[in-house]
Amino acid sequence: MKSQSLIFVFGIALVGCGNSGPKPAAKTPDVAEVKVTPQNQLTLFPLVEGNSWTYVMEVSAESVNQPKQTLKAEIVYKVTKVTKNSADSAKVTLSVMQDGKMQDEQEWGYDSKGIFQISAKASKIAFSPKQPVIRFPVKDQDTYKWDGSGQTPVGKLGTMKYGFKNDGMQTVDTEMGQMNALFIQSGGSFKVTNGIEGKVIMNAWYTPGIGLARFRQVIYVKGANSTITLRLKSYNVKK
Repeated sequence: MKSQSLIFVFGIALVGCGNSGPKPAAKTPDVAEVKVTPQNQLTLFPLVEGNSWTYVMEVSAESVNQPKQTLKAEIVYKVTKVTKNSADSAKVTLSVMQDGKMQDEQEWGYDSKGIFQISAKASKIAFSPKQPVIRFPVKDQDTYKWDGSGQTPVGKLGTMKYGFKNDGMQTVDTEMGQMNALFIQSGGSFKVTNGIEGKVIMNAWYTPGIGLARFRQVIYVKGANSTITLRLKSYNVKK
């Protein structure tokens, strides 16, 4: 599997459902307790120009016709442009880099209703409507749905139906150690215009003041599946 296609798997958006992701580690006394409030909910993924996050990415893919393939690499997400619409609303360019080279350029945004993704991939294939990532106000056990079109998890244009659930604060392992993070699980089904159908499951953990701490996505299509995991290695976030 080429690294570019792996970027597409994560670049689609933060969407998935179910409890099939890595189990959070048991809480330990040395993990700082963090709570999400209306005052800090936007910092769950602080989309401020210049902010960046480095992840250790692990990907595996297998099918009935090919042996399992694996890849481990580092990728960097960086906010390269922010266009303010108002005090609490903006459109954001999020660049994805691997080995110092640009791999993708996505459009994100935020407003009083939450953090969302506008498009995936440098071709600017838009989600219609925009795809939610975290809904505001953040409420424990909150559930919501999204039904729309855009780039599917396999990189092709199609339709998608996803469900989301806020499963509260948990302690999760990262390359930097354990972090207290908000667990959002989501996922559902997709259908590509050429008839290919599949399912996607995603688990994501966000730490206020830092951003995405860990992520796991599994994609299933007939006769094949792929898994991608991101673990935060370092970050540069403006306070």
